[in-house]
Amino acid sequence: MYWIEWMLWHIQTSPHESEQWQDKLRKIQAAERIGKGVDNSPGISCRVSEAPSGDGSIYEFNERYIELSAGESQERRGVVTYISIIVGYFLFRFLSFTIFANAVWFTGVHSSLKIPATSGDFIFGIFMALLTGALFYVVMRYVRVFINLENFVQRRMLIRFNRLTRQVYLHRPRFAGGVTVFDWEQVSAEAVVGEEESANIERKLILLWGPSMPDLPHLHVVFVGKRADGTSDIVNLWEFIRRYMEEGPQSVPAPKQLLGKVPWPWLSVMAPLSFFRPLWRAGLRWQVACWVALASPALALHAVGHWISLLLCWEPRWPRIIREAGLPGKPVPPFSTAADWPPLPKVEPSRKKSRRARRPAKSDAQLGEKESQAAGQSTPESVSDLQPDAHRQELK
Repeated sequence: MYWIEWMLWHIQTSPHESEQWQDKLRKIQAAERIGKGVDNSPGISCRVSEAPSGDGSIYEFNERYIELSAGESQERRGVVTYISIIVGYFLFRFLSFTIFANAVWFTGVHSSLKIPATSGDFIFGIFMALLTGALFYVVMRYVRVFINLENFVQRRMLIRFNRLTRQVYLHRPRFAGGVTVFDWEQVSAEAVVGEEESANIERKLILLWGPSMPDLPHLHVVFVGKRADGTSDIVNLWEFIRRYMEEGPQSVPAPKQLLGKVPWPWLSVMAPLSFFRPLWRAGLRWQVACWVALASPALALHAVGHWISLLLCWEPRWPRIIREAGLPGKPVPPFSTAADWPPLPKVEPSRKKSRRARRPAKSDAQLGEKESQAAGQSTPESVSDLQPDAHRQELK
């Protein structure tokens, strides 16, 4: 499943989500310029372990490159597959019924009753065609994004480290960034050195290439290798990669067994059981056996969905220039730049609502002046209100 990878890319490229991301990026870059953004990740020249190991994570190992598994949730696929099957079933039913309803245009006879078709039969056929077309549009425009998280997409993510070209190649679906060429010298590894063993159970090695680098506008986060049983697994895997790239294949132990790429059914059976691996290693074996027995129907459904998902996908294939990289006389792949992706959405600054101008507070002098004017205007009115005789009497 490519849920995490899709979300990381969607946040950076979506016009609705990228505003907060670009604000955070500007703050990080500002902190780096003034020296506050200190990178604590181990450098490629720092030895962090004396027991490098890549067992359970490597597909290919030779003098030229190593190829490892990548992706955060590859073993947890299966749920979206059942949703895809349900959606496909309803689309097939609507399509078949639409064809059945529109047969009157060719036969002129009601398909079920075998009587001459009426105008209502023709209108109903048009209505079903429009409805089915709308459903296909909605699925292709909106639902397909979620279906492609694990179906009708490349079967796995791959990351290749070429020690001769000093480059790193990442093979991802297009909606998660596509095939990318990185510089080995610019990699940043997650700093887990020195943490407690239990702090990183079920996590993976994380490698990053930041957007502060020239011509690299996006943040590329890669989850490498198998899920760790503890901090030492992550540290040992990073040390394995680092030594291979810096010192050569003779400096690391050859993997005991390489991973296969054939979607065998028993591998899908082992995928849901991997959730219980930390508890099994912790010594809770009889508890795990009880839990597996109780959850066996759900685990079986997950295994079947996992295997169907693999069958509905295709094996990724590297471009020829990457397959031949490092061979004598072959060109070196160019590094990925901003031109390889669509431009980032422009984030317009939010317009603040204009506040109404407040009226100045009236002073005591102004209030007194207005009161005197009001009193002066009211005096003639009171005099004019007197009767003529009363007015003469008052004058006398």
